[in-house]
Amino acid sequence: MTHSQAAKIAPTEPVATPSRLQRAMLAAGQGDWAQARIWLEQAVQTADECQQARFLLWEVCQVLGDRDAAVAYLRAAVAVAPLVLRPSATPQRRVLALTVPGDFQANLPVAMLLTESSTELYTYWLHDPAQVLANPLMAAEAIPAEIDCVFIAIAEDRRHTQALQAAEALAAALGKPVINPAARIALAARDTAATLLQGVPGAIVPTQRLLPREALQAAPVAFPVIIRPRQSHAGNALSQIADAAALAAYLAEHADDAFYVAPFIDYRNADGQWRKYRVIFVDGVPWPFHMAVHDDWAVWYYNAGMDRDPQKQAEERQFLNNFASVFPPPAMAALREIAARVGLDYFGLDCGLLDDGRVVVFEVETGMIVHDRDEGPIYAYKTEPARRILRAAEAMVDRRIAAG
Repeated sequence: MTHSQAAKIAPTEPVATPSRLQRAMLAAGQGDWAQARIWLEQAVQTADECQQARFLLWEVCQVLGDRDAAVAYLRAAVAVAPLVLRPSATPQRRVLALTVPGDFQANLPVAMLLTESSTELYTYWLHDPAQVLANPLMAAEAIPAEIDCVFIAIAEDRRHTQALQAAEALAAALGKPVINPAARIALAARDTAATLLQGVPGAIVPTQRLLPREALQAAPVAFPVIIRPRQSHAGNALSQIADAAALAAYLAEHADDAFYVAPFIDYRNADGQWRKYRVIFVDGVPWPFHMAVHDDWAVWYYNAGMDRDPQKQAEERQFLNNFASVFPPPAMAALREIAARVGLDYFGLDCGLLDDGRVVVFEVETGMIVHDRDEGPIYAYKTEPARRILRAAEAMVDRRIAAG
C-alpha cells in the first residue's frame, strides 16, 4: 500500500462513540423499545445522563406496558428537579404548566397544545403536594417571575385530589392568570359531570354512579348497564352488562374496589353503525377533532378501522371541515350549554349523536391530547382542523394573559 493510498482511507479525526442516550434514541426510532430501555437503564447509572434517561424511561417503559416502572423513573427525576423548561427561540408567551407524576393520562400534554415555536413552557411537577400545601409561598419562590400565566394541566382523577388542591394554592400564591381552575377540573369526574349536565336541552346525559363492590353486589341493577373500574380510562375494562350472571362474572374477573355504572344507551344510527365524536372546547367554543365509525357499540379510533375505509374517512373529513352540517343547531346549542356548565377554559368531550339530533354524552375529559403531527398521507385531512384548535388555544391563553 502506498502512502497516497493509506491517506485516502485513514480517518482525518477520531469517530465519536455514540452515547447511551443516542443509542437509545436510535433504537426507539427503529421501534426497538426493549433495546432502548436497556441503553437507558445503563445511562441512568451515570451522573451526566441520569436525568434525561429517567425522563426517557418514563416514556419507553409505558410503550412497553410497564407503567409502574415508568412512573417510578419520573418520580425519581422530578424529586431532583421538579421544574423543567422547554425553551423557545421566539417566545410570545411564557406559560407555567402544573402537573402531577403519573402516566401519559395523568396530565393534559400542554407541550403539544402550545408549540415551542411561540411558547416558552415551564413544567412544575407537584411530586409532594402536601409540602406545597403547607407553604405555597415557599414553593412559589422556585418559579421564575417572568411567567405570564398558570395552566393547571392535571387531569381529573380522584387520586389527584391533593395535587389539584396544591396546584390551586400554588397558582394563588403566584398571582398570575389561571387557565383551567382546579376546582372546575375536579367537577369533571364521571359522576359529578353527569350530575352537572343533567337537563341540558338537546342532550342525553346518562347518570353515572360510583359504587363500591359490596354495594354493587347487593343493590338491584336495571340492566343493561355500562360498567368500568373507578380508575379506568381509554375503554380499559369497559363492558356492557346484560344481566345479573354477567355482572357476577365481571366482578369475579376484576378485583377493583369500586366501579362506575351507567345505563346503556343505544346510540346506533339508522344505518346500524355506531359513531363516536370527539369535540374540543376552547374558551367555550366547540371544535371538531376526530370521529370514529364502528359496527360495535364500543367505539374507539384504534378499533374502528378508520385507516382501512375511505368511506369512513370521507365522513370524518366532513365532520372536521363542515361541523354544522353534521351537528344540527339543537346539537350545537347543547354543546354550548355543556361548555358553560363545565366552566373550563379547555377540555374535551366524547359523545354520540342520535338521528333526531340529540347529543349523547359519554365523557368530559380534561386530559385529551390534541396535536398536528404527521399521521401519514391517509390522514392528511386531519392536520389543518387540528391546527385550528392549536391556534384557538394559543389565542385563548393570550386573552387570559391580557386580561390578567
